[in-house]
Amino acid sequence: MKTVILFIFISALAAVIGPRFPLSLQSTDFPDFYCAARMLADGQGHQLYDAGVQRECQARYATRVGTLYIHPPFEALLYLVVAWLPLRRAYWLWSLINVAFLALAAWRLSKEALFPWDWRLLLAAWLTFVPALLCLVQGQDSLLLLLVLIAALTALRRDGAFAAGCWLGLGLFKFQLVVPLALILILSCGKRSRGKLAQGFGLLALALGGLSAAICGWPVFIIYPRFLLHLQAQPFAGIVPEAMANFRGLTYLFLRRDQSPWAVAIVSIVSLWALAKTLVYWRHARLADYQGLVTSRRDEFDLAFAKAVLFALLVSYHLNPHDLTLLLLPISLLLRQALAGSPRGLNPKDWVTLSLLAILFLPPLHVWALRAGAYALVAVPLLLLFLTSRPVMARGSASASALE
Repeated sequence: MKTVILFIFISALAAVIGPRFPLSLQSTDFPDFYCAARMLADGQGHQLYDAGVQRECQARYATRVGTLYIHPPFEALLYLVVAWLPLRRAYWLWSLINVAFLALAAWRLSKEALFPWDWRLLLAAWLTFVPALLCLVQGQDSLLLLLVLIAALTALRRDGAFAAGCWLGLGLFKFQLVVPLALILILSCGKRSRGKLAQGFGLLALALGGLSAAICGWPVFIIYPRFLLHLQAQPFAGIVPEAMANFRGLTYLFLRRDQSPWAVAIVSIVSLWALAKTLVYWRHARLADYQGLVTSRRDEFDLAFAKAVLFALLVSYHLNPHDLTLLLLPISLLLRQALAGSPRGLNPKDWVTLSLLAILFLPPLHVWALRAGAYALVAVPLLLLFLTSRPVMARGSASASALE
């Protein structure tokens, strides 16, 4: 019955938003990825970060010239799965694959950390999240990264530090988000897990680096960083600081610039402060290693992981609205924990958490911020959630003491 309800819901959602999908793909990001994959198929991998060649490819295969492909070389291989089709058919196939990523993520998280929540109801709720819908419309890859982070969470909960490191390494197609998260986990876990996590992450990073060199040649390690450094000078660069719901975006809203010495200093200082606060949080939760965690300790670990994801979003230097799809992970974990409070009722901090979760999850804030051209303001409730989340020591202190 739940499967039927989910099917009806998805059909109704498709009927509502389907006509709103772009009649022309010129306003989406998908042609960037599609044309990058076509360049690989045409043997032009060594020219992948030549802006002129990218635009020629876009004009040939997408009949438009727009934003450029800026992700690492190895990710373009993923889009070869759909690049053999004409652009519009490839777009719809990638949209179906994205929905499959989201469904698999909901199933895995509900089975591992949200029991007894039903994954089909969770998926239906996730499909109403504005950043996730933006990701679908844009043909982006944030839903895949959400699945990767959930796989890393699952591996850590089962004491699979090496596997978790490998999963995080696979997420390096958005390195500005994955590297801060991996840094927190490596610095926070015990010696036994730290080495395995770092080994898994490093192994995948080396493998993907080698794959990138095979695609573009060894000079890519010089060409790609130089390409990113000069990206903002390109027309249609796609870098909009006021649309970044992170420290960089908030700084830009106040200073109206993001690359001045003052702006860089402010972002660096608050990022270091957030790093210190996150590390202190993990120390208070006393989660040096994950093997044999009882239920209460796993709840503490879930909250610590949620806080680490919030940290990664806030300190990421480049962030688009669809990247907030990753908020589905901390929102779900924090919501379950807040609703699992005392039978006598929720305490004030739980009410604060629930209020912030509602603000971040429900559409009004996202829709208003997008229309106002000030999406960076979404970072305010995100930052407040980061500040108010805390270890559940009161609920698991006895168990914690027994494990020490």
